[in-house]
Amino acid sequence: MKRIFCQVLIGTLSAALLFTVSISTATAAEDTELTQGQELYQAGNLNQALAVLRSFVQQSPDSTESAHAFSLIGRIFSQQSNYADAILYLQRIPTILRSPEIQLLLGNSLVKTGKFEKGLYQLQPLLDEPLSQTDRITLYQALTIASTEQQQFLLTLFYLQQQLPYSSNPATILAQAHQILQSRLNDTDLAETAFMWQETPIGQDARLQLARRALVQQQPDQAKQHLQKLFASSVTFPYWQEAEQLLQRTSLDSWLSRDSIGVLLPLSGRYASYGELVKKGLELALREHNKTRLPARFIYHDTAIEGVTSAQLVSSLTDDDKVMAVVGPLLGTTAGEAARRAQREMVPMVTLAQAEGLPEIGNFIFRDSLTAEQQVKTLIDYALKNGHISFSILHPENRLGERMTEVFVAELQKAGGEIIDIISYPEDSTDFRKQIQQLLWEDREIEIPKILSEIEGEEEQEVTKLEYPLAPFHALFIPDYADQISQIAPQLKFYGVKDVTLLGINGWNSSEILGRTSRFLTDAVFVDTFYSDSKSPEVRRFMELYRQTYSEEPTILGAQAFDIATLLLQIIDDPGVKNRDDVRKKLVDLNNYPGVTGTTGFDLYGEAIKQLYLLHINRGRIVEL
Repeated sequence: MKRIFCQVLIGTLSAALLFTVSISTATAAEDTELTQGQELYQAGNLNQALAVLRSFVQQSPDSTESAHAFSLIGRIFSQQSNYADAILYLQRIPTILRSPEIQLLLGNSLVKTGKFEKGLYQLQPLLDEPLSQTDRITLYQALTIASTEQQQFLLTLFYLQQQLPYSSNPATILAQAHQILQSRLNDTDLAETAFMWQETPIGQDARLQLARRALVQQQPDQAKQHLQKLFASSVTFPYWQEAEQLLQRTSLDSWLSRDSIGVLLPLSGRYASYGELVKKGLELALREHNKTRLPARFIYHDTAIEGVTSAQLVSSLTDDDKVMAVVGPLLGTTAGEAARRAQREMVPMVTLAQAEGLPEIGNFIFRDSLTAEQQVKTLIDYALKNGHISFSILHPENRLGERMTEVFVAELQKAGGEIIDIISYPEDSTDFRKQIQQLLWEDREIEIPKILSEIEGEEEQEVTKLEYPLAPFHALFIPDYADQISQIAPQLKFYGVKDVTLLGINGWNSSEILGRTSRFLTDAVFVDTFYSDSKSPEVRRFMELYRQTYSEEPTILGAQAFDIATLLLQIIDDPGVKNRDDVRKKLVDLNNYPGVTGTTGFDLYGEAIKQLYLLHINRGRIVEL
C-alpha cells in the first residue's frame, strides 16, 4: 500500500514539474519574441518589428508584458502616420498602466484622426508632466490643432506661446498667432490677450490688431494710444512695418472715402472677356443707384498686370483710394492672397472666385458664387424627396468632375443615399459606350447596327426598341457642361439607360442642350442660381435693364455682379454706416435679400446663402420645375 502511494506521489510531482517547466518555457519564448520586437524597433526595422509584436499580442493577449507590446505597436503606427490603428492598440492598455508618453501617443493620434475634443481631454493633463523636449513640442502642436478646431482660440494662443522657446522657426508660430489675432477673436478677447502677454511678440501683435480695429471704426485717437504703447515696448515682433503704416493713417483726418468701392478684375489678357461681363453688371447697378441717390463710384484695378500682385492691389485700394469695400477678385489664382490682405487691412471683400476656403480666411471675407456644395445639396434633396435612393456618377476626368464627384459622395452619405458606381471618362471623349456598359453592369459587347450619328435623326421610339436590362440605380449625376451633355445624353438612351433621372449642374443651363438633344433629356433635372425667364420681379427688372442698356442677353457673371454692386451701394448709402466695420456688420446681418441670382444673405463663414432654381426641359425649352 505504501509502495502504491509513493508511486502516485512521484507521478504527481513529475507532472507538476513538467507543467512548471512548460510554463517557464512558454514564458521564455514570449519574452524572447517581445525582446526581438523591441530590438527590431530600436534598429529602425519598423515593419519587421510590427509583425513580431503583433504576433506576440495575438498569441499572448493576457501576458503581463502585453501593455508594453501595445505601446510599441502604437509608437510604430504613429511613426508611420497610421493613427487610426495606433488608437486601436493604445486604447487596449489599461488606464492605470498608461504612462505620460502613452497618453501623449494616444492623444496625438486622436487629434490626427479628427477627434479633437477627445484629444484635448487626453492631452491637457500632460501639461504638468515631465516630458522630453521632443514630446513636449509634440504635445503643444497637438493641443494647438485641437483647440483651433474646437474654436478655443485663447487656448490656441497659449499653446503657441508655449511652443516659442522650443521652436527653431518662431516666425511660423507667430504667423499662426497673427492669423488668429486678425480674425478669430472678439474685441474683449483681443484686449485680454494684449494684457496677458503684453511683454511678448503675441501680446504686441494683439496690440497692433486693437489699433487696426479702432482705426477701422474711425477712432484714430484710440488707435494711436495702442500704437504708442506698442512702440514704447522693447519687445520685437515681425509686424513693425504694419504698425508704422497704421500710425501714419491715424494722423490723417477722415481718411475713408465714403463713396468709393474698389474692384479687382482681369481687364486684360486671356480672361479679360470675363472681367468685362462682370464690369457690365457692376456699371448697370451703379447707373441705377446714381439716378436717385448720392453718387458713388467704382475704382477698378486690373489683376492681369504682370509684376503686380493682387495683395498689392488691395493695399492700393485701401491705402491710396481709401475704399469702403472691395469687389473681386474673379479668378481663384489671385483670390487667396487678395483675401488674406483684405482681412489684414480689415476691408470687407465680396469675391466671386470659387477657390476653396476663401470665406474661412476671416470675418471680412465674403463670397457670392455658386458652390459645388450648394448645387449638390439641392439635387440630392430633390432626388430623395422623389423616391430616388440609389445613385451612380458619370464624370469627366478633370478638376470640375473630380471635385463635384467628391462633394456629391460626401453629401449623399450624410443624406442616407447609396452610391452604386462612379465611372469617369476622358475630358475630350465623344464615345461613351464603354462607360455606359460599366454603368449597366454589362460584360458583353453590344452589337451596334448603326453609328449613333446615323440614328439621331430618327424617331425616339426606334432608338429605344432594343431590349436592355434596367439600370441598377435610380438617378445618374453628370457634372459636365452642356456641350458634352449634348453628346452623352443620346448615347445614354441608345445604349439602354432608361427610366433613370439625370441630375446636372449649372453648366447644363445652356441652349446647347436644346434642339435635337432635348428629346433625350426628358427625365433630366439640373440647377442654377440664375434663370432669365424667372417670374421674380427682381429678375424681370434686371433683364429689362440689361437688354435695354447693352442690347444683349446677360450672363450669370453679369447678374452676380449686379447683385453684389446693388447690395454694397445700398449699404454705403446708409447714413448709419460710418466705416468699413459697419459695412461688414451689414453684410453679416443681411437676411432675405431679394437677389437676382438667389442670394438671400451670408452664413457664419461669409458664404452666400442661395435659393437655387430646379430646371428641366419641357417642349424644347428650359423651364423652372
